[in-house]
Amino acid sequence: MENVVIVIPSLDPDNKLLDLLTSIRQQNQIWPIVIIDDGSGNAYDAVFEEAQTKHHCIVIRHAENKGKGAAIKTAIRYILSNLKSAQYMVTIDSDGQHTLADMIKCVQAAETHGNAVVLGVRDFEQKMPLRSKFGNVLTRNILRMTTGINIKDTQTGLRVIPARFMEKLLDVKGDRFEYETNMLLETKRSDWEIHSQAISTIYIEDNASSHFRVIADSFAIYAVFIKYFLSSAASFLVDIGVYAILIGLLDDASLHAIALSSVSARVISSVFNYFVNRKVVFSNNSSSSFLKYFALVSVQIMLSAYLVYFGHLLFPSVDTVPVKIMVDCLLFFSSYYIQKNYIFKR
Repeated sequence: MENVVIVIPSLDPDNKLLDLLTSIRQQNQIWPIVIIDDGSGNAYDAVFEEAQTKHHCIVIRHAENKGKGAAIKTAIRYILSNLKSAQYMVTIDSDGQHTLADMIKCVQAAETHGNAVVLGVRDFEQKMPLRSKFGNVLTRNILRMTTGINIKDTQTGLRVIPARFMEKLLDVKGDRFEYETNMLLETKRSDWEIHSQAISTIYIEDNASSHFRVIADSFAIYAVFIKYFLSSAASFLVDIGVYAILIGLLDDASLHAIALSSVSARVISSVFNYFVNRKVVFSNNSSSSFLKYFALVSVQIMLSAYLVYFGHLLFPSVDTVPVKIMVDCLLFFSSYYIQKNYIFKR
């Protein structure tokens, strides 16, 4: 395949980067290799100079560390401006986790699935560092539950992107590791196909050279979901508080009393939740989201009221407040999925 551009984001590289470049150039002298030095500093000048002179790479340097996402965006801008005939962009890590053979397999898969984003997927049944396995499993399950995206390896850096998608990827939020997760969310929003290609599972020295910041980068990756959880928790407290007050004042467990209390509590908490989600969680200013949001709320109100009532019929000795808590917990994830992918979709 011709017209493939290899992109390698790099921070404080060692000989593993040069070994990767040697293996690529032994097999292919044609494909441009764009390396983004993400603020490594003068101590690494020799590595990047060798990449330029010996391996004929294009090296673009950030004066300071901006993050992996920012590095990929810099590469995309360069490709769109200077390598306009490119059909595919291949991103590959510089720390020895990916082999030339796996990269070739992913490129071949892209040729077969021309409209798909190809992900090099590792086998998590094999031995790997605990933090890497935990992070991947957590992200995989959150994505599956909240968006319907079912990908085994969400944090892989080996990806093949068709050129037609690159310009849109410049608008994806995030400058660090969260960018790669947000890229997957964009495939869902834009209805792009994803193809998973099995690759080797390689971790050198327990991935000690990784620049992943466990707390800061994990928060950035899960930021939308965390904000949604906090927003929902606050709205939930408002909802339960108002419901408990009203059902206490009515002193009645009939369907009419439960429905009246549920509806009143949900209306008050929903107004609060809508403005928090619109302004803070999903950063969406579309006025059309108001009607869609309250259509969802209307359905949830009816479901909540009837499910609480039927729960009370099944367990008459149990107070309706804990029953309502259980019901609303079940509605939590479905609501997130609908809001993110339909109501506040950018």
